[in-house]
Amino acid sequence: MLPEPQGERVFCSTNSNELPSTNILIVGDSAAAGVGAESQEGALAGLIYLYLSQHGPSRVSLHAKTGYKSEDVRNLLHQIPEQCFSSTIVSMGVNDVTKFVSINRWRRNIEAICALLNTKFSCRHILFTALPPIHAFPALPQPLRGLLGLRALLLNQALKESIAARTDADILYVRALHFGKSAKDAGKSGLMAKDGFHPSTQGYEIWARSALTHLRSS
Repeated sequence: MLPEPQGERVFCSTNSNELPSTNILIVGDSAAAGVGAESQEGALAGLIYLYLSQHGPSRVSLHAKTGYKSEDVRNLLHQIPEQCFSSTIVSMGVNDVTKFVSINRWRRNIEAICALLNTKFSCRHILFTALPPIHAFPALPQPLRGLLGLRALLLNQALKESIAARTDADILYVRALHFGKSAKDAGKSGLMAKDGFHPSTQGYEIWARSALTHLRSS
């Protein structure tokens, strides 16, 4: 397993007298934490901050840890001090898949996470990142890869249904990261890290740009 990259986890371009025009929270698992990149600057949080800071005062806060399931993300939000964020990007689900968390528990955790982001953090927009194409992860052997890929599809469908009636939540499908149907295609794409399980810096760049494009159009 690759380590989480070193570097700052709060990126801010404002001084003490200046409020950021955009204040984003990123929470979740090892992908949110940037595993696969060499530094936080080349991972999701750092890249989102880089793009945001070109257009005005910005702040990006990262709270994530390798191995976190949806229940851990919910508990993490209880622990973070109360503050205001304009938007939150959530990355979770892969560990729920590999640890066979039930669909019902997955749904309950999604609902609890949305409630916390609304009430505790005054978040106006919650962007859940859809589960990646686990069926094509080079690190996983068959038939496990196919089984986990099917469970990822089921969790994605449950996520879609859970937020369908919400006006403050949406799902980000990073189409460019669905790099074909086979592990061989994924390995050749350049979008995965050497562990065959996490994004590469190039993959994080696509994810970051896709997330910002989505948030700006919402």
